[in-house]
Amino acid sequence: MTNTNIKNLPENAKYMTLMCYSDSKPYVVVKETAKTKVISPVRVTKDPEWKPDFHVGGFAAHCSNQSSQTWIYDGVDEDTQIRVYKTKRGWSRKTHRFAEDRAVYFYDYNF
Repeated sequence: MTNTNIKNLPENAKYMTLMCYSDSKPYVVVKETAKTKVISPVRVTKDPEWKPDFHVGGFAAHCSNQSSQTWIYDGVDEDTQIRVYKTKRGWSRKTHRFAEDRAVYFYDYNF
């Protein structure tokens, strides 16, 4: 079972999530071997049912409900593919880490 916050995400695929500083971006596995995976980015759009709840604070405002954000699946960018590698610390590409069995899109409104 894939951990996700993306509605209508196809269940018949394997997913990975790029762990940015505080944001996360989902990818789908296109090809794989024991030590490498070729992945393509999953496109998402804002879910109109989820509205950010902003309060005065920080630089401009603080989003108090950002941990409950949801997104809607909008396809796969098949023209873009990257290769990630299995290391002692998990899956990575250069300085970027990837988590398996996750398809999570997260935008940090408080950054």
